[in-house]
Amino acid sequence: MNNFEVIIGIENHVELKTKTKMFSDAPVSFGKSPNTNVNEIDLGYPGALPSVNKKGVELAILACNALNMKINGVLRFDRKSYFYPDLPKGFQITQQYHPIGKEGSLEIDVNGNKKVIEIERLHIEEDTAKQIHKNGKTYIDYNRCGVGLIEIVSKPVIRTSEEAIEYVSKLRETLLFLNVSDVKMNEGSFRCDINISLRPFGFEGFGNKVEIKNLNSINNIKKAIDFEIKRQKELILNNILIDQETRRFDETIQETVLMRKKSDAVDYKYFREPNIYPITLDTVWIESIINNSPELADSKRRRYIEEYNFSKEEANFILNDYYLTSFFERTLVLGINPKKVLNYLITDVKSLTNKYNYSIEKSKLEPSDLFEINKYMEEGIISSKHAKNIIPIAFESNKSIIEIIEDNNWKLISDKEEITSLVDNIIKNNIKLIEENYLTRPERVEKTLMGELMKQTGGNINPKISMEVINLSLKKFKKN
Repeated sequence: MNNFEVIIGIENHVELKTKTKMFSDAPVSFGKSPNTNVNEIDLGYPGALPSVNKKGVELAILACNALNMKINGVLRFDRKSYFYPDLPKGFQITQQYHPIGKEGSLEIDVNGNKKVIEIERLHIEEDTAKQIHKNGKTYIDYNRCGVGLIEIVSKPVIRTSEEAIEYVSKLRETLLFLNVSDVKMNEGSFRCDINISLRPFGFEGFGNKVEIKNLNSINNIKKAIDFEIKRQKELILNNILIDQETRRFDETIQETVLMRKKSDAVDYKYFREPNIYPITLDTVWIESIINNSPELADSKRRRYIEEYNFSKEEANFILNDYYLTSFFERTLVLGINPKKVLNYLITDVKSLTNKYNYSIEKSKLEPSDLFEINKYMEEGIISSKHAKNIIPIAFESNKSIIEIIEDNNWKLISDKEEITSLVDNIIKNNIKLIEENYLTRPERVEKTLMGELMKQTGGNINPKISMEVINLSLKKFKKN
């Protein structure tokens, strides 16, 4: 950036994974018919009083702990007053003055260089409704209104787009493995606003910042930041003042575009929420939440590499999908070798999830299915070829593994007498080849007989027992 230093701060709005909303008992859902999951509290009817969702507070505490934050022992809420169509009450319940968490940090790794990103605060609030712009009209879906959120605000210590996407990715991974949120950017449960300004190196003050709202993918975060840095640099070099404004990233033209100017800070008239008294959080309760915190991805990554001898790439393949990680660990509990499970997931399961374009949790395949397939292979009941045919069927159907095997006649022939009869017949038909080659090239003869045996049975034969029978049957061709 030549003589300019980039200053980036990031705000993330994260929908909490609760069954009901933050201050009402209306259900939380995605993709339901508009305005079907909303009640009088969400809509601000006169006399309707909010109550705090205990589970939402638990999830916020988990997030605070994972982000190394100081946790506020008293839960207090404020009103943020403004009128907008997506906010029917005319105010939002939030935590302006007393966030539940503050002074946190998250370590990132950019190309082998570690950096600690300081986090200013984490506070609980409620989401707004969703606006849908169509045919010159604006439609409001209040299903999202009142859904519990945590807002996580970093300090302006990020300096490049690479650091930004690593921070957002690491934050997303952390919250996903805590089971705090499903963090689906495409569904809006993990939203990202970026604040960017430029200043000359050595200058301690900050320039006017530009906010880029609602970035919905990691890829777009990088593109938006890189474009905005270039845009601001060109303006400064041409002696044009950077306006403090809000912009959005337009995917069609791959540029940030103006939404609105910010001449003055908006006066939201914050004051203490009168309908929710301060709540003292029991220290033992907070400690119990922290002590029962799920294992984070970083810890799992180290364990996979150290205990299972996975490469970093193999560990990341598992950990890139929360549901795949859960499936992997539930399969290990059944007693299968980790490397074998990894091989099934990397080859067979990955091709199926790519084919159907959904994660493993939406399939019919269960950890017990992989256990049975592996057991039948070790017992010589089926072959690896059979396993590759069985898994796609189990992925789509509710049939048991043994049903699939029997329906398709995929059991290997393992009866020694039956195999001996087949081998004897093959030897009779290849007697000349055996007599001429067995003493000098026994491997060739054994391979030929095994190949013919596989051909005659369509591959449905136990290879270990078959080789034992072949070696036994060929003994008479050895010299005394």
